[in-house]
Amino acid sequence: MQLSRLLKLIEELSHPDPLKRYRAAEALGHGDERAIYPLIKALRDRDRGVQDAAMRSLISIGGEVTAYMVLPLLRDEPSLISMAIVILKGIGTVSLPLLRSLLKDKDDTVRQLALYLISEIKVCDYPEDIVRILETDPSPNVRASAARVLGVIKYKEALPQLVNALSYSEWVCFSALESIALMGDESSAGFIVPLLNSKSEAIRCAAVEALSRIGGKVSVNALLKHLSKAEGFEKKNVVKSMIKMGICPAVPGVSEVLIDMLRSGDWGEKIIAIEKLIDLGEKDAVYHIVDLAGSLDPSEPGNEERISTIKDLLCRFGCISVFIDIIADPSFKYRGKAIAIDVIRRLGCREAIPFLMQLLDTDIRDIRRASMEALGDIGCYGAKSAMIKALEDFDSGVRRSAVLALGKLKDKGAFEPILNLLSREKNPEVVEEAIKSLLAIDSERFLFCLSRLDPVLREIVTRYKEQLEWV
Repeated sequence: MQLSRLLKLIEELSHPDPLKRYRAAEALGHGDERAIYPLIKALRDRDRGVQDAAMRSLISIGGEVTAYMVLPLLRDEPSLISMAIVILKGIGTVSLPLLRSLLKDKDDTVRQLALYLISEIKVCDYPEDIVRILETDPSPNVRASAARVLGVIKYKEALPQLVNALSYSEWVCFSALESIALMGDESSAGFIVPLLNSKSEAIRCAAVEALSRIGGKVSVNALLKHLSKAEGFEKKNVVKSMIKMGICPAVPGVSEVLIDMLRSGDWGEKIIAIEKLIDLGEKDAVYHIVDLAGSLDPSEPGNEERISTIKDLLCRFGCISVFIDIIADPSFKYRGKAIAIDVIRRLGCREAIPFLMQLLDTDIRDIRRASMEALGDIGCYGAKSAMIKALEDFDSGVRRSAVLALGKLKDKGAFEPILNLLSREKNPEVVEEAIKSLLAIDSERFLFCLSRLDPVLREIVTRYKEQLEWV
């Protein structure tokens, strides 16, 4: 960046218009070390947008000089400390040598912040210093932070010191347990087992969590033994931890724990819970599982795959009456109901036909679509009239589903209604399905009737027929 441009941007950092200050702070991110100090001053700007732009620019410039000049902000007011943390994290490993010097700072908070930043950067080339802090620092909070760093960087040489830290204050013990679990060394499980007898319920729960993450025979046996005497919340916690290990203990209340995991666990826990509920044959859990799937917005990234996974798992229940209960329940949310209908379709549950027939008259288009396709896949000829009627539906998705279903039935009585629809249909997806269905019902008759269609449709049909013949 030319000096004149740099100086102009620095000058604009003092402009009364916050938009100009913002743009100047943003543009200085393309500058060099000469922009660092003005940008650090801009972190105190009264406008949050300018502060954010200054932070991003300092990260963009990066380097040891930026880290060195930002470091003093760790002793400043809370808002500037937060910004300094963001910047130093963004700069990354370049900050590490400077953070090392802070580990000997007289201020407990500064030492703790330095350790926090190291844990966020997730690498450290002076782990022996961290071990020393764990063993000797006068502050329990700092020792706890040191224990956490050792786990994050997976410094297994510190396992003996982390094991010793299990006898330190509760806060340090928590961090040590977490770090030992992160390292995943089964040989360390035996040192954690005695904590299951701690007077502190919090320590016992943390020990259970650590053992479940470490795994192995020692952990499993210890958890099973502890389960026999645990009560209330603690018992549920042990059951949940064992389930996450892939072990479903045969104890009363396990279904309730699984349903709780289904409701409040992360995605991985939810899938584990569903699988175990299916293994246990807990049909009552189907309501909860379908409701979970229905709560997922398909437009959100990853949710379509999640919904598909849940449907696959639900199919393992087979054609159980609960699915029919769900689609017949007027209070059940429509997304969940549509999922239950699709499961019924995939399973070919003929017992559901009367209920699916009733749903063809619902006001909810997604339910009409799903029901139509389910009846077509199941092969319900009794629904033909309703399907033909649906060819007049205002919703193109419903019309497409009706055409699709009629094509699967291959009933010649549907030929003329679909042909009539094709002659006036504007939606390309419906047109495509109509062509497929007419060819499936009576290809010779359809090709004979091509003269009734306009030239554009005739060309589409011819092209589609050629593709089929090629395949």
